[in-house]
Amino acid sequence: MSSPVSSPTIAENIRALSRAQKSKAGAPLYSRVINRPAGRVLAAIAHRLGATPDQVTVLSALCTYTGIALIALWRPAVVSTVATALLLMLGYALDAADGQLARLRNGGSKAGEWLDHVADVIKLSTIHGAIAISLFRFTDLPPSILLIPLAFGAVQNIHFFSYILTYQLRYHGGIPMAKDEARPGIIKSVLSAPTDYGLMCFVLMTRFAPTVFLWIYGVMLVGYAGYVVLALPKWYRDLRRDARSPAD
Repeated sequence: MSSPVSSPTIAENIRALSRAQKSKAGAPLYSRVINRPAGRVLAAIAHRLGATPDQVTVLSALCTYTGIALIALWRPAVVSTVATALLLMLGYALDAADGQLARLRNGGSKAGEWLDHVADVIKLSTIHGAIAISLFRFTDLPPSILLIPLAFGAVQNIHFFSYILTYQLRYHGGIPMAKDEARPGIIKSVLSAPTDYGLMCFVLMTRFAPTVFLWIYGVMLVGYAGYVVLALPKWYRDLRRDARSPAD
């Protein structure tokens, strides 16, 4: 009688994931250096515990949505802003973990991908509204300041939808895996910093000082808008070029 096969250890899961990563090319620096490695560890732990990708997605959403609610409801102070930002970061790391866990389990499902994207769009559609509510409730700043988070929400949603659509059309739902990336990949990661959700979580820690927060947040908005203005025509050209390329 053969002995039962033991499940992989956490260390073995991490090594397996290191060989099956999405390409880092152009990924914002926080995602590249912190979030994906953190998600890899969480995915390895989740796999060891027998969790499913959908369960990790739901846990990520619970952390994220709780953090968003606290932005709107909890008066900004050093403790509250740091605690809220850390909760959002944990949700973000778990968001990276669900897809990596799916790869450990030999692939995800269309339903799981749908759940992940819906969780993301709810997050991106509400977080800047929560920031606007917080500014309205807890500061004496002029109401026109609320246009900043409202504009940020619009820009971020345009970027998210157009990026996901471009990704689906170019790769047909597949995942471009890790490849050797030279210096230009790092430079692009740094230049895309304004689009970095993880960096925004760090910035949210400064909400106890509204003027400082708004300056940094506003600069991120300007950079993000500039990135989107440059990215949209590039993605359009890429799709036209792909359409003209002969099939492999």
